[in-house]
Amino acid sequence: MTTDKSLRLGEVAFGLAVLALGVFIAFETWTMPVVGAATTVGPRLFPGLIATGLIFVGLWLQLEAVTTGPVDAEGIEIDWPAFSLVASGLLLQIVLLETLGWIVAGTLLFVMTARAFGSRRYLANILIGVALTTLTLLVFDLGLDLELPVGSLFEPLFDGLQK
Repeated sequence: MTTDKSLRLGEVAFGLAVLALGVFIAFETWTMPVVGAATTVGPRLFPGLIATGLIFVGLWLQLEAVTTGPVDAEGIEIDWPAFSLVASGLLLQIVLLETLGWIVAGTLLFVMTARAFGSRRYLANILIGVALTTLTLLVFDLGLDLELPVGSLFEPLFDGLQK
């Protein structure tokens, strides 16, 4: 079963929202003050990449909404329990990031996302999450000289190790 063009208006609106978000992030990235701009990799790199990606996806969605034919009326079926689990994981990461740090909050997000995709191997997911978040922490800290939060609960431990 197919629908008329009215369903395409939703796709156009979603594409415009993604495009507007990309332009907003690009503008804010471009206008933010940067200290020590002599480095090639600075605080503008990742927001700039995200803005570029969002602008590209927004333009692609506009092109697709205009050029493709009618879509299936049934649309996309959303797995609400999985969606809720991933969204809760993201919210928990945001809330816990400053207190528990990147490794714990990121591992929690990884485990919840893996569960949302059907994995029940919790120990393996915890180990993979710890490995991935530790690796990204080291890459950001040592490779890019950008600090991810270690967490206010763990800062005394890291301060004690550095002495």
